[in-house]
Amino acid sequence: MKFDCDNCGKIDEAVFDGYPFGDRLLEGVQFIARKNDDGSCEVRLTEPGMLAGLDEKHWMSRAKTFAEKNDVFECPICHGQVVPDDMLA
Repeated sequence: MKFDCDNCGKIDEAVFDGYPFGDRLLEGVQFIARKNDDGSCEVRLTEPGMLAGLDEKHWMSRAKTFAEKNDVFECPICHGQVVPDDMLA
């Protein structure tokens, strides 16, 4: 599954911020999401080590849950808004 960007077309990955599920603790922490065809997501940090000193397993699980339910992301190329292409159907 891909993401649709008005400027860049179909892209494989999109970015989102940790603030919506981690409040100020994760504000500015950027995650990369890749949507699978079954609707699940693979999530990783844009910069490894950003969760140092925190319960990384917990926050990565929260990030994955958020990404699977979220429908608006950021394009990592142009920083515009993108949506999963299955949301366009």
